[in-house]
Amino acid sequence: MSPEDRPEVLFVAGSGEFGSGECQILDYLTTPDDKPFSAELIFPGRGRMVTEAVEAGLQARVIKGHDYLTDFKELWRQPVAWVYNLSSFVRTSAVIRKKKARLVISLSFINWTGALAARQEGVSHIWMIREVLSGRTNWLNFFWGQWLASRLANDLSMIVLLESSLAAEMFRRKRTREKSLVLPPAIEAARFDGRTGTAVSGSRPEVVAMFFSGPDLRRVREAVRELSEVFAANREETASAQPVSIFFPGLNYERRKKLEDSIRREPGGFGLELDFPDYSDLQARWSNFRAAVVFPGFDPLSRVVLEAGLARIPVMVEKGAASELVVHGRTGFIFDYGDYSGLAAFLHVITRNPERGRQMGLSAREHVLKNYNLASWKTRFEGIITEILFSPER
Repeated sequence: MSPEDRPEVLFVAGSGEFGSGECQILDYLTTPDDKPFSAELIFPGRGRMVTEAVEAGLQARVIKGHDYLTDFKELWRQPVAWVYNLSSFVRTSAVIRKKKARLVISLSFINWTGALAARQEGVSHIWMIREVLSGRTNWLNFFWGQWLASRLANDLSMIVLLESSLAAEMFRRKRTREKSLVLPPAIEAARFDGRTGTAVSGSRPEVVAMFFSGPDLRRVREAVRELSEVFAANREETASAQPVSIFFPGLNYERRKKLEDSIRREPGGFGLELDFPDYSDLQARWSNFRAAVVFPGFDPLSRVVLEAGLARIPVMVEKGAASELVVHGRTGFIFDYGDYSGLAAFLHVITRNPERGRQMGLSAREHVLKNYNLASWKTRFEGIITEILFSPER
């Protein structure tokens, strides 16, 4: 099929900065093999994801919009966002008409513009939902309720692709379960290795990386304090402070800076050498870490877990959607929500026994390569897409 004859598919992202689903789609669209469609990405704002898409030669545009869903403390922003997003809805509808798009795929449940515009224009729509709308880490971010959230996704989509079994729990009702499908995440190992140089292993430095989804200052303080106590117990073995890199994927500079300043003002400090790199620097830093600690939020940070595995780094992740990617005790550790003492015990294992950490890192890479490779995901994904695009009934 010539490029001119391929049907047009629009991918509507939830963020221009970071998203586990957005990262995966960029992996997929940048693979050199032919796709059964022509693709364009629509982002709600500028950021590193937009830059990466453009540099890769993909069709991408920015149609500004705000998140339809927010943290519970900012619930009041949701109706304000819906009013603001009327313009993004109109512009996205115009793109669908101009490009004669046959399918719209929304990459996040925090952005409804693509779904609403597809309904307006009578175009098929798929929702790829990685987020968990309620739970210990999120409570209820959608003030209309979990039931209506699942109904909304059902009514505006032909198929709902869910990243984890935990996310699928809200789609188990008879009304929605028939069109929902769990499609675990994937990553392109060759692309990751080419950008990080992790194909060559060596001795690991002493840096521990921590990843937080969302700007919850209390969680950051509690986790960092527990980490400092772990290394304080080992302080007699080294005179230097423990280096720790803290990342906030998806947060803009202003919000990151506010968090950083608050943490640095902690009375008495933490006795750690804290570093707050931009997430865009992560690719160049993976080889510096000996352990990664992941605190999911609205985005489960599944992308971070998969990258850590390919980088041969044992990961400690809070129980939830992303923990489904970890084999407890073999590729990493899983700890319960708020169980910082359990996290400390796992960190102690890694820091006191570097060889155990090295073996777990090797197992993590093997696990990701075997179970979450992009080639297998691509086969299932394109099967779903082509059935919709080329079905005689459509």
